[in-house]
Amino acid sequence: MNETALVTSDLIDLYDAVFTHGGFTVRFNADGTLTPAASGFAVSATDEQWSVPSALSFADFAAAIARLHALYPTAMGGWVDDQRLYLDPVEIIDDRAKAEFLGRLRNQIAIYDLSASEEIRL
Repeated sequence: MNETALVTSDLIDLYDAVFTHGGFTVRFNADGTLTPAASGFAVSATDEQWSVPSALSFADFAAAIARLHALYPTAMGGWVDDQRLYLDPVEIIDDRAKAEFLGRLRNQIAIYDLSASEEIRL
């Protein structure tokens, strides 16, 4: 498990990104900071669904991010769909066909093209 505490200002930025821009995809750094992922295709690293009602407080959002970060310390994506906030540990795949295949294999609703800033429904 990862013991690095996440930087509060980064968590605030993620919270804002979900509710003002529709979502985020970030890589976790060893110092607790986050770096936005800018290219490739974000695909869930697991077939487990991690979602909560979208009307949650910042404290609950931060706690959910921290729990997933402890389990999956590499990268994470978040987005809202149908009144649910989905939080996914993600891997970034360079090949679209492979990303779509993995997304379907993992029963995902969609993958995300980071370069085009576009959701790809599966």
